[in-house]
Amino acid sequence: MNGLRLRELRAGRKISLEKLGEVINKSKISYSKKERGEVDFLPDEVLALSEFYELTYDEMNAIFYDHNLPNGKMENFKDILAAIGLL
Repeated sequence: MNGLRLRELRAGRKISLEKLGEVINKSKISYSKKERGEVDFLPDEVLALSEFYELTYDEMNAIFYDHNLPNGKMENFKDILAAIGLL
């Protein structure tokens, strides 16, 4: 996971930790731990943040999965995770 890129997205758009916590239905502290890499983002949280930031599948794959997911599309994200045993 590329926490630095997540921080850059947040800072560049001047979005608070509280707001991103709301996006993933967690507290500010929980979101912060996830952004720092102390706790993994769940697939639904990845989707919520990807939608919030309007990320492409490739951007999401780079940030959250270090380019380790196979090629795909955002609408197939959960199927892809299930196929490789991450869901």
